[in-house]
Amino acid sequence: MRGRRIYVDIDDVLSSTIERLIDLLEQLHDRRVEVEEVLHFDLEKSFGLDADEIARFMEHAHADPVIESLEPAPGAREVLGRWAASGHHVHLVTGRPPITNAASRRWLASHRLHHDALDHLDKWGRPSWNLDGLPAIGFDELPRLRFEYAVEDSLDTAVRLVEQLDVPVALMDRPWNRAVDRLPREVRERLVRCRGWDDVAGWLARNEERRGR
Repeated sequence: MRGRRIYVDIDDVLSSTIERLIDLLEQLHDRRVEVEEVLHFDLEKSFGLDADEIARFMEHAHADPVIESLEPAPGAREVLGRWAASGHHVHLVTGRPPITNAASRRWLASHRLHHDALDHLDKWGRPSWNLDGLPAIGFDELPRLRFEYAVEDSLDTAVRLVEQLDVPVALMDRPWNRAVDRLPREVRERLVRCRGWDDVAGWLARNEERRGR
């Protein structure tokens, strides 16, 4: 069996990001929500912040100390290590702005999270996302990377991966990605909801078993 090229997101996939951001919301705005109340991927809506407030909030969220304080998702290190031992190519693709690259790499190294590559993907086309013009990629560049599997938490991004790249996606179960009933059946069938990294590992192993028959 040859190694597969696997797209893996970072926030709320490799890291427990939303929990840290809820703490940051309480710190900055003296307001707290529960994880299950974060029903929108757009934190402006989920956290009840206005446009100026969310801009300032995300500046804090993307600061080096916050990024480096994130807890890794349980089981992620072990699964990535097994994938590496099996010859799989793990390519981290994050929607974090490119200014977070150094802090992100330090965090990955400190938690010994195996990866073969790291790219910042402009997932939402926000003008302020990369004001310094740092290295980043767009969706139109993903086909050349020839991904065969993906692990994501953003439902919109997962749908684009299925529809535009024909890549099956392990969708990490989060409150903001559960509204799948509106999706076409053929898209839903390519999304597999996973409760954690053990589920992700099982999903990939089952796919590989089917491909090997």
